[in-house]
Amino acid sequence: MKIGIDKDSIDCPKKNENEYIYIFDDEPLKDLLETNLHCIHYKHCEYVDINLTKYKINCMKQTTLENKDYDKLPEKKDFKIGIIIPNYNYENTLEKCFNSVFSQTYKNFEIVFVDDVSTDDSVKVAKKYLKPPHKIVELKQKRYNGGARNEAYLHLSDDVDYIFCLDSDDWFIDEYCLEDINNRLQTEPDVLFTGLAKYEKGKTTTEFVPEYNNKYDALKGWSGCGKVIKKELATQQKCLYKEGTLKEDRNQHCRICIYMNSFEVLKKPIYVWNRENNKSVTTKRNDIMWQTSTIRHLADVKQLYLEERGKDPMVDSYLEERLRMCNIEVQTGGNAQW
Repeated sequence: MKIGIDKDSIDCPKKNENEYIYIFDDEPLKDLLETNLHCIHYKHCEYVDINLTKYKINCMKQTTLENKDYDKLPEKKDFKIGIIIPNYNYENTLEKCFNSVFSQTYKNFEIVFVDDVSTDDSVKVAKKYLKPPHKIVELKQKRYNGGARNEAYLHLSDDVDYIFCLDSDDWFIDEYCLEDINNRLQTEPDVLFTGLAKYEKGKTTTEFVPEYNNKYDALKGWSGCGKVIKKELATQQKCLYKEGTLKEDRNQHCRICIYMNSFEVLKKPIYVWNRENNKSVTTKRNDIMWQTSTIRHLADVKQLYLEERGKDPMVDSYLEERLRMCNIEVQTGGNAQW
């Protein structure tokens, strides 16, 4: 049995001025309820977030033995997650990427692999791993990551609820990632922001932990990988990725944060960003495509600013600052990151 402390719950019983929740696997509910503490059935639990009770994950919040309904747990939802994997010439990392997905304890997912006109054996490797209902899409013209992800949207099954993008040179940090994600999706947020790890010099370390209290915090936060987005939001025309650029994540992140109505955070690192891939476009900062993408990003931010100007003063202020920083990036050839 594990005990988690929840500081935000209003009605959780207290001992020694702390609020407690029992985390259990196969223990009798009747015995647990006699403790008068919240009881949460949670099959895998490496740690307990302080806000866990608000997600009501199989949580007996106000049931008593006298009510005789202590065995009626709220129904837990199993959301179908569409995992989009864009790829260009990453045959050497695909096996690790695919294995990290198929080793997940949570199985309600589908993969859409989109190959962006690779010249290596990437598609051959993908066909070894991916069988129906998973899908392989081979693009005929190069569209970069943004175009590959947009194309993947068209191939998602109708019953997919959420979308997660995983680059083909990256991987999940452990086998519980999708289970942890689904647990945190129980409130059905538009977006779930997750923690990020990086792999560098043979070590995996935490790179980023989302600490967001509102949409403006999120807007200023990490704009890259690690977001779980409700399909109906991600696939809206105004939220699609920009194509023909290497900085497709930045504009899409802004739009998702501006248009979302609700969000949650999962502080655990989920996504491992591979910083040892010397073929990654993010390592080629002097490349012409990177520099032109920097100019393109400035134009994309300007367009978003003109679209949104006057609707929300705080969004206006942020986009004005972003425009200023984008101008600095252009002046330095795209090497000044912020």
